[in-house]
Amino acid sequence: MAENPSLELEIQQLERALQEKRSVMEQGGAAEALPEKEVLHSVVGEKIQEHISSSGQQPVSAPAPTAQPADGDQPSYLDPQLQPQVQQLVDIAFTKTLAEAIQAAVKTNNAALIDAFHDVLVDQLYEELLARQKLKQP
Repeated sequence: MAENPSLELEIQQLERALQEKRSVMEQGGAAEALPEKEVLHSVVGEKIQEHISSSGQQPVSAPAPTAQPADGDQPSYLDPQLQPQVQQLVDIAFTKTLAEAIQAAVKTNNAALIDAFHDVLVDQLYEELLARQKLKQP
């Protein structure tokens, strides 16, 4: 990844948020029950929810794509109609700021896109944190 001072700061903030979340969970006796990635998913989800709440909007679902898989269990981030938008949002998160990417996602008012962005962002942040040895390999 290209070095981005904003990204460095946001990763530090995510590390602190992860540590705080783990502390709270340890006090409740649940820290060992959740893998690191799930804790990260929760932290990023809280950041997204903050932006949704502050915008005063509640995302609505986009119309269902016409070509649904037969099993109906395909994750939204695999939807070919959403992939370009999701990648654009992830690029914003890694080249500008996480807050800008979240704001752009929330502005779309598309719950499926926000969910897909959340999932892909967590995957990429998790890989970045592993590469930086900020999280332990499972």
